[in-house]
Amino acid sequence: MTLNELKRGDSAVVLRTDVPSPIRERLRSLNVYPNAKITVVKVSPMKKTYLLQAGNSQVAMRREIAAMIRVFRT
Repeated sequence: MTLNELKRGDSAVVLRTDVPSPIRERLRSLNVYPNAKITVVKVSPMKKTYLLQAGNSQVAMRREIAAMIRVFRT
């Protein structure tokens, strides 16, 4: 399952990030990396943007990037 399949309020553990290296490094600095727990705080009406809680950080992410992050729903 990918992150963009989650709904508001869902929690998951990141399994893998299949994104280019610069984006992967940025996500890591925002606490989105393998084995990290994330929660979907909000999803925009057209599902174009996701607001996530990752550790102490809130991260806004586009659907295209969210589709490249594999997660396991908890």
